[in-house]
Amino acid sequence: MFDQINAQFSQYTKQLTESALRMNAIAVEHFEAIAALQAKALEGRLSAVSAFASEAAEVRDLETAKTLLPKTMTFVKDASEHLIAVSQELVGQNLKTSEALAGLAKTNFDVASEAVARPVAKAAPKKAA
Repeated sequence: MFDQINAQFSQYTKQLTESALRMNAIAVEHFEAIAALQAKALEGRLSAVSAFASEAAEVRDLETAKTLLPKTMTFVKDASEHLIAVSQELVGQNLKTSEALAGLAKTNFDVASEAVARPVAKAAPKKAA
């Protein structure tokens, strides 16, 4: 009896450890993907800001400032669109990771349910007989 309980406990502990390692790997992959996405976005925005700032630094009179106004509006529009695109990519990455973690949890739940249901199913016919 003790050997059977010990074997089941060892099996569940092994399964829990494997699941934790897989969840950790999924989380690390998620972090890497998000960090790469944010680094790429930051690099793009910094180059755009530095180009715009260099143009804005050359403004010396009102006429030059008037010509800079449409460029300012374009810069703000592009920055907003880029922010929205990056946010959508981040949400997509979060959903992908959540689905992977949920799938792993469902698999673990199904395995645990099967392990509990199997002995119960074997015991049920014995009681009926």
